[in-house]
Amino acid sequence: MAGKMATHNFAELKRQTQKNLVGFLRIEVQLASTFCEMVERSQSPEHKAQLLEDIRKAVRAIRHFEQRIIDPSIRADVLKKADTLDAFCRENRK
Repeated sequence: MAGKMATHNFAELKRQTQKNLVGFLRIEVQLASTFCEMVERSQSPEHKAQLLEDIRKAVRAIRHFEQRIIDPSIRADVLKKADTLDAFCRENRK
């Protein structure tokens, strides 16, 4: 009985961990996307540079944790968004 309870608790913990991880990464994507919009509106080169660095930090965090996502379709979606953010940074380098 105790073994069955421990297995159930582990499975629930794993499910909740995945939910939290995916939620965190989606927030990173949303935040970085907001920074992209701010880059497009900013008139200050210094502010743009800081925003682009913040986008790069978000992409690094996404790439660091994405391999922990169990669901391949969610992982692919998160990576696609990270690639889009990377491309935005490359296009706005100067």
